[in-house]
Amino acid sequence: MGALAVVLVPVAALAIAGGALLLASGDRTPVQQGCLPDVPRTQPHTGTQVVIPLPSGTYTVSSPFGPRDGGVHLGVDLAAAAGTAILAATDGTVSAAGPASGFGNWIIIDTQIDGSLLSTVYGHMFDDGVNVTVGQQVQAGQRIGAVGSNGEATGPHLHFEVVPGGRQQGGQQIDPVPWLAQHGAPVGGSDAAAAPAASATTVAAPGGPKSSRAKYGIAQVARFAAGCMPVAVDGGGSAPDLRPGSVPPAFEPWILRAAKTCTEVTGPLLAGQLEQESGFNPDAGSPKGAQGAAQFLLGTWAAYGVDAEGKGYADIHSIPDAVMTQARYDCDQVQSAKNGLAQGTLHGDLTELWLSMYNCGPGGTFESGGVCQNAETLNYVKNIPALATKYAATMGGA
Repeated sequence: MGALAVVLVPVAALAIAGGALLLASGDRTPVQQGCLPDVPRTQPHTGTQVVIPLPSGTYTVSSPFGPRDGGVHLGVDLAAAAGTAILAATDGTVSAAGPASGFGNWIIIDTQIDGSLLSTVYGHMFDDGVNVTVGQQVQAGQRIGAVGSNGEATGPHLHFEVVPGGRQQGGQQIDPVPWLAQHGAPVGGSDAAAAPAASATTVAAPGGPKSSRAKYGIAQVARFAAGCMPVAVDGGGSAPDLRPGSVPPAFEPWILRAAKTCTEVTGPLLAGQLEQESGFNPDAGSPKGAQGAAQFLLGTWAAYGVDAEGKGYADIHSIPDAVMTQARYDCDQVQSAKNGLAQGTLHGDLTELWLSMYNCGPGGTFESGGVCQNAETLNYVKNIPALATKYAATMGGA
């Protein structure tokens, strides 16, 4: 079969209202097959300013989040000269400031992001490098300390953590680099900062085949982000990997868009997850406090929630917001799993590994060296790929 000629179909406006998919009218080009809703490209609403915790140009990333020395590094290390000013990454209240095991000294700042608690943690300061006290109110960008090498440190650096749910309240650390980038404060000196695995402001080719980045040139992929998938004009045909009509109508355009956040997270897998998590129910809840169609805990939602509709906030019960956030979180776990496989700290199938991270957390997966060995997770990582088969489209062509 010869190479397909590719054209782009114009974008038509679609809106989701009252749970139904409605076509917009007016002077815009009528909707054509292959086009998706053209949603605003907005920064996620955070409720507070976010800044990099060291002044620009003073640091390098010396150790990323993830597997390290047979364990898991739960923050990012920013190497800088001793005495470099440490800045509050967010507004908030100082909940700890002083000695801490392994840190020498640490500072914890608690803040509210979209109504949920989140902590930022700063470590390895010397005694005279802690410049705030417990209970003090601070603002993003305010000097709170000075870089040191106290505690378990081999040289001067800042150990920085982001903890949805609160560091002292049992929250779970997430990778600070993509979180900072997603909140408008990209870290320099790191490939991860230049191209986060999944960002609300990074919209990849919606609706196209899952291999679009390899099959089509970079310029074409950039054009797909406008809202249309490639359409074959020689009769051979190429179809999105999600079978049309296989999911509830309000979900379909958003799964198509979300499936292009990263190549490993396909439309059928997203659909299988949504069926497993909630049965496509945007109002679902769980005894553990998970909410919405993708069943996010509020702390995780505060860190990852996507405002897909440009409302000014991310709504955990919104279908567009839930599906786009699901893809962002999945793709972040894909990158963590790839890193673990490359470093030999994880073993197994890539898809099962990132599904394990979604279900039982990245920390539990790294501690297990593979898929978490509890019955729920073992069933989860097998069931979703099985469910995905009924949502997969058959590729056309001769």
